[in-house]
Amino acid sequence: MSDWAVLGSVFAVHLLAMVSPGPNVLVVTQTAASEGRRAGVRAALGIAAGAAMLSSAALAGVSVLMTQFAWLHAALRVLGGGYLLYLGVRLWCSAAARAAFSPATANGIARSDWRAFQIGLATNLTNPKALVFYGSVFAALFAPDTPLWVKLAAVGMIAANSTGFHVALACLFSTPRAQAGYQRIKPWIDRAAGTALALLGLQLLLRSR
Repeated sequence: MSDWAVLGSVFAVHLLAMVSPGPNVLVVTQTAASEGRRAGVRAALGIAAGAAMLSSAALAGVSVLMTQFAWLHAALRVLGGGYLLYLGVRLWCSAAARAAFSPATANGIARSDWRAFQIGLATNLTNPKALVFYGSVFAALFAPDTPLWVKLAAVGMIAANSTGFHVALACLFSTPRAQAGYQRIKPWIDRAAGTALALLGLQLLLRSR
């Protein structure tokens, strides 16, 4: 397989995996609809930063360590499951509160931006499946003689894919029409998203046993 064919395969596989609904999609769409485009984009950037970090770690061989040491994989499952469960419960408990889209103070915006970025980053980093996925893709597509530039380009492509897709989601779900619709059925949407996140977290926790 040529170098460009390898990169094309990485692009296609990552795109297909990314568009399937999961914690990242839930966090971006809910943040954008409830807190606006600015917060949604910051959450998307946090997820993209996490994708870059995880794919770099997989390239460095961290995913191999996880397959060799079962306790490490189990620990990451507990960490990720606990965090998703926390997010789900928190979202459920705040479902009745009305979303506010009014302008905030400069300090408030800065804190909200950083918080949204942190949530996106933590959501991606605490998903052990992501690291295993990148490691599996790289192991399947990279040969021993694959040039370093191809490997680095693959990491860059993953980061760019993640940025473009999740920022587009944030922009789509932060439109006035989307926000107006969200306001009308906010309790149901937040509880559904909270339940989905909590169930994903419980699934990870149960698998770590």
